Amino acid sequence: MTEKLTTLDLCALNLIADSEVEAATEAYLADPMTPTFVFREGYRLNLARAVRRHPGANDFVQRSGAGPMLKRPFIRAAILQARPDRG
Repeated sequence: MTEKLTTLDLCALNLIADSEVEAATEAYLADPMTPTFVFREGYRLNLARAVRRHPGANDFVQRSGAGPMLKRPFIRAAILQARPDRG
């Protein structure tokens, strides 16, 4: 069984653009329960699940005093380390 690549790996292969990672980050910040995010090459990522499964991001995003600018790097890290499905 082949291991799925991370979003970061897919970025390195030019299958996902950095602008798409930024768009996914903004989508999560706008609505943490946003539906699945679809990247241009057909990769799909459940953003809420990606953040929930990333220990640092999940802990930080749950802090009541943290604003969007403080949450952004943690959300981005969760997205980059997640393993999107190919749809």
